[in-house]
Amino acid sequence: MNAPVPIRANERVAGWDGTPLALDVQLPEPGAWPVPTVVTRTPYGRSGHLAEGAGWRRRGFAYVVQDVRGRYDSDGTWKPYHNERGDGAALADWILKQPWSDGRLVAYGGSYAGHTAWALAAERPKAVRAVVSMGPSMALGRTKFERSGILRLAEHAAWWVERADGRTSRDGLTALLFRECPELLDHLPVMDLADRLGARLPGWARVIENGPDHRAEGPDTSELAHLPAAALHVGGWYDLLVDEALEHFHHAGSALPRRPSRALVIGPWGHDLGYAPGTRIGDREHGPQGRLDLGALQVDWLRRVLGGTGRGASETTVFTVGADRWRTGASWPPPSTEAVWHAHPDGTLAPQAASADGEFRFRYDPADPHPSRAPGVDRAPLAARRDAVRFTSTALEAPMTVAGNPVVVLNADSSAFSTDWIVRWNEITADGRRLELAHGSLETRHGRDAGPYTIGLTPLDITLPAGSCLQLELTGSDFPRLARSLNTGADRYRGTALAVAEQTVRTGPLDGTRLILPVATTEEPTP
Repeated sequence: MNAPVPIRANERVAGWDGTPLALDVQLPEPGAWPVPTVVTRTPYGRSGHLAEGAGWRRRGFAYVVQDVRGRYDSDGTWKPYHNERGDGAALADWILKQPWSDGRLVAYGGSYAGHTAWALAAERPKAVRAVVSMGPSMALGRTKFERSGILRLAEHAAWWVERADGRTSRDGLTALLFRECPELLDHLPVMDLADRLGARLPGWARVIENGPDHRAEGPDTSELAHLPAAALHVGGWYDLLVDEALEHFHHAGSALPRRPSRALVIGPWGHDLGYAPGTRIGDREHGPQGRLDLGALQVDWLRRVLGGTGRGASETTVFTVGADRWRTGASWPPPSTEAVWHAHPDGTLAPQAASADGEFRFRYDPADPHPSRAPGVDRAPLAARRDAVRFTSTALEAPMTVAGNPVVVLNADSSAFSTDWIVRWNEITADGRRLELAHGSLETRHGRDAGPYTIGLTPLDITLPAGSCLQLELTGSDFPRLARSLNTGADRYRGTALAVAEQTVRTGPLDGTRLILPVATTEEPTP
């Protein structure tokens, strides 16, 4: 007798309103039934998960992957970040009725599928025993905008061109467009840019109109804090969504009397996390130590939490860049002390406060905005640009480990009615490379804001070696990563007129510009 085929492809299951949605199922041998089920709901095509499903099946799990509504083989119309809660609940109810299901679900996914995983957990909290969340993209307002509220222009354009407003993805279209038209994102107004992006994109402008505060369907902070599922949170230091992974680690289950098990893994990765083929990001090499078998780690963790061992445990496995080692513990960030580095009138950055006031000026011209660099790429070629102020320390005499979120206190003003401040903390290595460590942004307006301003930077865990210098860099734009300020007070997304701004940065013993670093006080990270 032939063994049963372990794959059931192109099944159709009704969504919350009866709309047929396509899915594939992979199952272990019937003798192992019933088993827990790993569930992925994706807008990027379920066929990309065939090998992954086979891996889960071989390890004793059922695996279900579904195309979300309106994508690939699923009926209906896709409205990003809508219908996922209801459709996820309908899928969960179907799975729970199957003879191979033991009633335990694992919501699993990365990026947009991270959102659908959390939406499923929120809708069926008793059935979803664990969530595996990898670089979750929780809402358009959170992914497409900085915490400062400024549009992530390049990311929005790339994702909308290749993913949105269509039934299937248009992989490779972004690269083709920008090879043919490298200055495409220079076009103003930003709101009309969709007409030039090579695809029909009716939803492009709606995202900008809704802005960073538009309502999302995913669980909010309060709902997240009350979810009873164990959770494994995975992120990358070079991923623009690393903040989401860290916030979920800190908030998920935190309001419950007995907090569920949680684990955090942050590696030296971009948005593709530990699945990228190499260990280099830009001009920084992390070595073979930066590799991690995420699949084995996920299976081991799931078996422990589903089996009831380590209940309530908190585990962290975080890569310390520079030391190129993994730091393990129960929480992150580790204990630290504040180290304040002050900007001085002579252009230096030092741990002692300045003894005198000083002013530095530069011109920000939105017609020639300060350019972006890809994560990890050497910024030395931009050092000659004069549309920035830089404060640089002497070489470190001993290694220094910084873990957490740096903060910059900026004493500055502008001649423009409205303008942006881009704050960047760089490492100048002994061989002359200038590598960004953390960044932040702020929009200011006359009559609304008054400095000094406190700007939070992106999180990191890094050991800087003796011989490296610290550099605080202040500019007026980070283009095209961020949509530029026009300096006129007009809406940056609808305006076309530009104005040059005279920017002033102040140093001094009282309320001078300064960089505040969380310097780790624990021992060196675990090898």
